[in-house]
Amino acid sequence: MKKFAEWVIKFRIGIIIATVVITLFLGYHLKNLTINSDIISYLPQDDPLVILFNDVGNKFGGNSLAMVALETEDAFNYSTLMRVNKITQKFKEMDEISHVMSLTDILDIKKTEWGLEVGKLIDKDDIPQDPEELKRIKEYTLSKDMYRGSLVSEDGKITVIIARLKEGIDKITMGRQMKKIVEENQGREKIYYGGIPFQMIYLTDIIQSDLRKLIPLVIILVMVILYLSFKTARGVFLPLCCVLMSTVWTLGIMSFLKIPLTIASDAVPILLIAIGSAYGIHMLSKYNEDVQKGDNKIQGIKDALSEVGVPIFLAGITTLIGFLAFLSSNLSLIREFGIFTAVGVMFAMIISVTFLPAVLSLLKVKTVRLNKKGMEKTWLTIFMDKLAGFVLKNEKLILAISGVIVIASFITIPHLRREVNMIDYFKKSSEIRQAEEMMEDKLGGSIPVQLLVEGDLKDPFVLKEMVKFEKYLESLPDVNDPQSIANLICEMNRVMNDHYTIPQTKEGVANLWFFIEGNDVLEQLINSEATEGLIQAKLGTVDTKKVFILVKEIEDYLENNLRNNLVKIRISLASGKLLKDLREERTNQILSKVKWDIKKRKIESTVHDNELRKIITASISEEQAQWDKEYPTRQGKLDRDSIFVRNIETKINIETRIRNYFHSDEADIQIKTEGIINNIIFDIIWNLKTKHPGEKEIITILEKYIPLNLYAHDPEILEYTVFSILAIINDERRWARVDQLIEKLKPHLPQNLRNDNNFLNDLRDDVWEINEDWIAVTSSKYKSKGTEEVNLIVKQTGMPIIYQEIDRKIMRSQLLSLSIAIFLVFVLLTLRLKSLVGGLISISPIILTILFNFTLMRIFNIPLDVVTVLIGSVAVGIGIDYTIHFISRFKVEFARGKSELEALSKTLETTGEAILINALAVMMGFLVLVLGSIVPMQRFGYMIALTMIVSALGSITVLPALILVSRSVFIGNFDHFTSNVVAKIKGKIKRK
Repeated sequence: MKKFAEWVIKFRIGIIIATVVITLFLGYHLKNLTINSDIISYLPQDDPLVILFNDVGNKFGGNSLAMVALETEDAFNYSTLMRVNKITQKFKEMDEISHVMSLTDILDIKKTEWGLEVGKLIDKDDIPQDPEELKRIKEYTLSKDMYRGSLVSEDGKITVIIARLKEGIDKITMGRQMKKIVEENQGREKIYYGGIPFQMIYLTDIIQSDLRKLIPLVIILVMVILYLSFKTARGVFLPLCCVLMSTVWTLGIMSFLKIPLTIASDAVPILLIAIGSAYGIHMLSKYNEDVQKGDNKIQGIKDALSEVGVPIFLAGITTLIGFLAFLSSNLSLIREFGIFTAVGVMFAMIISVTFLPAVLSLLKVKTVRLNKKGMEKTWLTIFMDKLAGFVLKNEKLILAISGVIVIASFITIPHLRREVNMIDYFKKSSEIRQAEEMMEDKLGGSIPVQLLVEGDLKDPFVLKEMVKFEKYLESLPDVNDPQSIANLICEMNRVMNDHYTIPQTKEGVANLWFFIEGNDVLEQLINSEATEGLIQAKLGTVDTKKVFILVKEIEDYLENNLRNNLVKIRISLASGKLLKDLREERTNQILSKVKWDIKKRKIESTVHDNELRKIITASISEEQAQWDKEYPTRQGKLDRDSIFVRNIETKINIETRIRNYFHSDEADIQIKTEGIINNIIFDIIWNLKTKHPGEKEIITILEKYIPLNLYAHDPEILEYTVFSILAIINDERRWARVDQLIEKLKPHLPQNLRNDNNFLNDLRDDVWEINEDWIAVTSSKYKSKGTEEVNLIVKQTGMPIIYQEIDRKIMRSQLLSLSIAIFLVFVLLTLRLKSLVGGLISISPIILTILFNFTLMRIFNIPLDVVTVLIGSVAVGIGIDYTIHFISRFKVEFARGKSELEALSKTLETTGEAILINALAVMMGFLVLVLGSIVPMQRFGYMIALTMIVSALGSITVLPALILVSRSVFIGNFDHFTSNVVAKIKGKIKRK
């Protein structure tokens, strides 16, 4: 180091000029520094989950939802609907937006006198102004599950416009343009912005705002600490210039390389200003000490560099290790934080041992007032003298307290809370957080849950599995509004046939599919070949623990409950054990849906599965037994739906529907005479009471009463009429069958659900399967019995599983980076001290500090997130500096023949003072982050501040205690002082 010191003095002018030029050059590039707040980009882009997530986004119009909610007394007023429409149309004109949904642009399925109609809920070109019409639209909208609580709040006061952004576009730029459109279309409504794009805008803005506010503040605080410590202008400005230049160099290189700041690396400038001053402080402190002892200026610089240069380099290397350990992380934001903080620390170290001495060599030596020991008398000097005596007297007590901390950490650390959601980044009072909380409370949330379904989406049994899975999703806490192509088919079937189910044949599905063919809503739900589709839902919570439970439950369902290899079997053709197995399978499927519908309503009552199972099984078996009894020779040739049901309500419904049929335009034969209709109905009902009327019986009745001239020109219309009447009879029998089963189930259901109409309607849909002849069962068991195979694959994607992957990588980063940092520092110090014991003692204070930090995080419920995960390795990188400087100075003083107390006192008065100054400067620098607007960064600020103080205190208490108790030879020869001498010293301390 002596040659290096001479080199610095020789080329001091060139060093100063070069440093200034580099600073100006890299400072110029700061203008191009950008911010990346896209959490998805932090993950490795070759991760299978990320690939699937991006693939789904590309196929179905994007993964990012931007939500604009409007709140007023009544969202169904002309002014609000007009504003919604204008914003919607403007959004639709933007090429970067794939789909937009709002009250004025949403699919509506309704039944008209001409049949099924698929159109729009509100005509955007003819928004009604009449209050009565608006009231009707409101009542209709709030009556439909597909709108209520999703597109409009249940109280009708809040409506939302949902825009899906395409993949690969600049979400922040798009979000700002969308906000501008909303602001240009003025109204009286309160506006909320939710979804990932608006979260990114808000996060980017507060990062910029915090940097502008916090950097000057941290500079001022560091200046105050430096002034109180050195009380000279050079003591303030020289260390400060070193860290500011290193910060400019670091950010300039990031900008030059087009690497943006992230939620983690935005702390780099503040961190560098806070910790980079350490090298200048130690250099300046040693220089002051040497010139006060009589060295001239140049010799003082050479001596200071020669003595503290190695500890500074060693401290710099260990700090680099602490930060470079983050290279082991799979998250780009943590890697970039580690790389550029390490680069900044290296710059601060280089500038502190080149530029700072070069400038000192041009300044005059400052005269200071010294105490009797030849030291500058300060409050820190007095404190260090007293601390030396305390440590020597109470080393075992100090180690005992350390042991208690270790034990406490092993108890508390396993229970650390983890957090990854972006909403947690914002203060509770922030607009974006209030918007997200409103979305959760009123509109089901804004976090998309997505599942990719691969299979023939026009096959009824693929659609049935999707419906069943959606029922399961709804039963999970905080999952809202599952949607898919299966929902649309069910909704159309409900409008047409009054039950929310999938038709049991491909033909039935195709008939309904026809009505939505070509509709742009399909682009969000299926691909063009109908071989891939999405099940989408919204998550009504951002609580990380709940999100992870959801992800696990979905994965468990996909692994254990999803039936993905099926064969279709017709029950009416089965017999023996196969028939029994098929009945059991049908019972299980129905029972699962019933239980999920109960769970969906968060009912605490116990549901007795066995009782429900017996009732459902008995109902299915009774129907089959009656079929066998009445039609032994025709089994399998007639639809099971024609089983006779003796029920007075069914009789009345059949009478009414047949009468309405003959009166409607749909009737194939127009009968004007009421008497003829009455006679036909009477004979049909009579037949129903005595036997099963088939086609021949119905034709006989029609021929008996209908004049020949009404059908002689086309005899086939008589057959069409028979088919229509039989369809009415069979449909009513199906409903009677369902209603009978519901009545039997009611006594075994939770009390408060027995008269809940919404639940009972869902229950009717659940048990409708008892009317169906076809069933799909697992192919591995019944492949030889089936007629056609059905295959599907479902993969989980969406933000929840992305959050879980981020959390997994955070935990991996924490464990790996911390282990690497501690191991490499241990190896380095062991080699430096040439002692295994010395290496262990050296890292003990920092390990204790880390354990203490995690214990406090658990006690105060501070979560481990993408920012606080950095604390451990940062503590190693920075805190080990204190240990290195302490041991280096203690060894020097001890080697000079001083006693333990004298060596300890001298070390604490010099290096110990510099350690505390540095720790206070770092602490104050990090505490500035508490004044920022990003919640994880606030936590990072006060936890690192506390960690630095604990680390510094550990290096001047626990470390000397370990040295004194172990009396390790790596420090020197302890034998030149007898135990009696030590006892005398302790006795003197005690008497004092």
